[in-house]
Amino acid sequence: MITSLIKSLPLAIFLLTATAGCELIQFDAPIEPPTTGGGVGIDGGPLGPAPLYPFRPGSIWQYTVTALDGSISSKYVAIDKQPVMVGGNGPHQIDMAYPVRTSGSLGGQAWLVTMQQAVGDQIVNWREETFDQQNQLLVDINWEPQQLEVDQSTERTRTGASWVDTYLEVVRPSGSVPTTVKQNDAWKVVGQEVLTLPGIATPFQTIVFQKSAVIGGIPDGGTNPADAGDAGRTSDAGVGRPMLTGLTWSEAADAGVNFPKTLWYARSIGKVKEAGGGEPTEELRGLELH
Repeated sequence: MITSLIKSLPLAIFLLTATAGCELIQFDAPIEPPTTGGGVGIDGGPLGPAPLYPFRPGSIWQYTVTALDGSISSKYVAIDKQPVMVGGNGPHQIDMAYPVRTSGSLGGQAWLVTMQQAVGDQIVNWREETFDQQNQLLVDINWEPQQLEVDQSTERTRTGASWVDTYLEVVRPSGSVPTTVKQNDAWKVVGQEVLTLPGIATPFQTIVFQKSAVIGGIPDGGTNPADAGDAGRTSDAGVGRPMLTGLTWSEAADAGVNFPKTLWYARSIGKVKEAGGGEPTEELRGLELH
């Protein structure tokens, strides 16, 4: 069921309604932006900033997807309510994680199932399966030790922070032999942006990440993952910031400027936009938080 927001509904009530009613709520009217912490916790101490990715089992995000040819579709990302064993062949196969299902309709058959878990300040990916329209497995991927979804730490959300996430990607196409590829993802916090999305009256205050593949950037030329330090958490080892020539990051991406992938996260909401990298643009349209 999809419910429209009442025009004067504050975000706190909106989140409570979504939690209690288990409805996917679309942003059809103004909402109040989330706070960034500063309150008092149950132990009497100060609360930290709200999470960039509220990793809550049962939650659903709805996105409008604009393909490179201009065609429009919908995408739903849903976290299962219960964790399961990761399975597969990777090093985390007996660990517990939450299946995160990507589909084209609410409750529809998933074409992508990603095994995610919160590890400290990070949300990480351990395994991902791709399915065809008949729900037959096409590709099974696992990451060693893990692929970073987002780092929510104070260090990694300040403007200018940069690091390289190094891992092995083991790809197993159905019926074919597996291949192993070393990946070096350069992350950088390029700044903050007040982002307005189509159909949503109130803009989001976002932290903007840039993610791109690294050629070099590892001390020994990329042959030793350990040289990235701290499991791929080496600070200030990323790529330089491109010039925007007066455009915001969102305007530049929408105008087709050739950027690496750019991701916009809003606290208490999650990812609100993704663009660049030669891939379709995704923009948040609806949200259910549990």
